[in-house]
Amino acid sequence: MMSSTPQEVASQPPSSVSADMSFEEAMKALDEQTRRLESGELGLAESLAAYQHGSALLKHAQALLTHAQRELDIIDAQGSRSVARSDILTPEA
Repeated sequence: MMSSTPQEVASQPPSSVSADMSFEEAMKALDEQTRRLESGELGLAESLAAYQHGSALLKHAQALLTHAQRELDIIDAQGSRSVARSDILTPEA
């Protein structure tokens, strides 16, 4: 993987996370960002960009967990009745 210069990293827009990214994908990407930061091999600008991307990944993963909790709450509230997907709120991004 080709490394960007600190100036290139600093000038890039904030990292975004795809709304289609699964919880597992977000956690894997967050682990990778953590590994990169802990390696000590990144410069300041690259570290800031990696931290920012990691924060976005964490927020996305937390939104997916909140959505899953809502889904479980609806299932519990309805007992053994079937739950329609339309009954479940979409996750907040």
